[in-house]
Amino acid sequence: MAVGTWFVWSKLSDTGPTFKGQLITHTVKRENLQLVVTERGTLEAAQNRDVICQVKASKGSTIATTIRWVIDDGSHVEQGDELVRLDDSGLQEQLKTQMIVRDKAKNDWRQAEATQKITVSQNESDLATAKVALELADLDLKKFHEGDFAQQTADVGGRILMAESDREQWQDRDVWLDRMVSKGYLTPKQAQSDRYRLQGAELALKKVNEEKRVLSEYTFIRTGKELQSKIDEAKRLLERLKTTAVLKEEQTQSDAETKKSVYLQEKSRAEEIEDEIRKCVITAPQDGLVVYYTSEQARFGGGSQSIVAQGEPVREGQKIMRIPNLSQMLVNVRVHEAMRAKVRGDSLLYPTDIRQILQVGLIRPMVKMINDIGAVALRDKLVTMDQILIKRGLPAEISIDAFASRASLRGHVKTVDEVPAQTDWTSMDVTVYRTMVSIDGESEGLKPGMKAAVKIYTETKAENVLIIPTQSVIGTLTSGFFVYVKEGEKKPFKKQIQLGMNNEKMVEVKEGLSEGDEVILNIRDLEAKSDKGPEKTGEGKGKEKTGGGKGPGGAPKNGSGEGKYGG
Repeated sequence: MAVGTWFVWSKLSDTGPTFKGQLITHTVKRENLQLVVTERGTLEAAQNRDVICQVKASKGSTIATTIRWVIDDGSHVEQGDELVRLDDSGLQEQLKTQMIVRDKAKNDWRQAEATQKITVSQNESDLATAKVALELADLDLKKFHEGDFAQQTADVGGRILMAESDREQWQDRDVWLDRMVSKGYLTPKQAQSDRYRLQGAELALKKVNEEKRVLSEYTFIRTGKELQSKIDEAKRLLERLKTTAVLKEEQTQSDAETKKSVYLQEKSRAEEIEDEIRKCVITAPQDGLVVYYTSEQARFGGGSQSIVAQGEPVREGQKIMRIPNLSQMLVNVRVHEAMRAKVRGDSLLYPTDIRQILQVGLIRPMVKMINDIGAVALRDKLVTMDQILIKRGLPAEISIDAFASRASLRGHVKTVDEVPAQTDWTSMDVTVYRTMVSIDGESEGLKPGMKAAVKIYTETKAENVLIIPTQSVIGTLTSGFFVYVKEGEKKPFKKQIQLGMNNEKMVEVKEGLSEGDEVILNIRDLEAKSDKGPEKTGEGKGKEKTGGGKGPGGAPKNGSGEGKYGG
């Protein structure tokens, strides 16, 4: 930059502005211009351990509980220190009720098990009795066929022989009676009495023969069928008992299993409530700094997440706070959609992609040979890796507001979101993309929530173009852009220019200036007066716009980029 000094102590004309003070000029020349995207953002930790409310919400509600006590934001904690104590009074009442239900279910289960054992024992007794009855029925039938019937038949046969013997004896006596009567030894009446005994013997023989016939033709068949029927009935009873025993055992077993399942379910529910009560006391998972969590929606006026404070409700799964790893920090900035394509993050390759590449070896012989020789170990190693960094993102410089005296930190773009980020209601018409810029190396004193300015050096460059400092440009997109040009000792004059690409310091001039021209830099520091009052510029009136808090075209200085000057 060529800086000249020129003092003007008098009014140069009646129509132009009057410059009082020291003029600082810059000589227009050709240089290379790199596009730099400058944005402001907030520091975040690259790795955070989220502290989440794991207490389940009650049925029909999204609220899990309320905060009874919470550690102060920004506190330093060690692993195991208490962070949050949630209200567990409702859970304690649930636990008391559930313990009663659990104990009753346990008693029902034990009774069902005892009933099952009694049923099994009773079934065994009934089956044993039925088997004995069947065996006795078989023995009765066998005894009848092989013992009782033969005995009865022999008894009847013996009595028949005795009856026949008696009859024959009385038949012989009948002949003898006739002789005794004829000789006069017996009277006819005495003979008739003995003949009655003959008739009785014949009747006795006839009766015994009839008994034999009944025994063989009726009693044998009837008793055999009756005993066989008892055997069949004993068999049927045994089968019924077997079936009934199985059903009773299955029923009692099913009842016992059901009661056991109910008990285990109630026990599990009680354990869940106890676990929920334990979850009401949240401890630090690691050493670090406590940072209350604020969602992206809440940051921009949206979302329904409650604040983290005593007495405030919390939902199931709600992030309450974070414990960041301060050794690696990121800056969360938002890049305008016009710059989205020019900002590149880390290029990553995932093991799945590499495995697909290595599988080409199954098709191509040469690659297969390489795969067999050396890539197998590499492939196995890649399987255990989450991702591989192929190329770092664009370089960046980070200036921390809290440490303005420190030198800028070096970093690089880590990620750029593929979808637009949410903005507040005042910027609904602006589309921005969340961009995470990683700070390379460690820097003491950095904490989440600190504000920072980030310069991202893009790969977009303009080669050998005319450039001037942005502070020398005045005007708007509507009225056009102008500079004040100084030629020797002449009065500086206003000249319209056409701008191209820019960064936060320099801007490309496409038309209106030539190499070697001198432009005034400190327009905003000089008074511009005329006899007719403030000079008119384009369509606007009043003081000439010299940038102020914005760059040319009304663009914020911290958001410089190509196209903001209309080029």
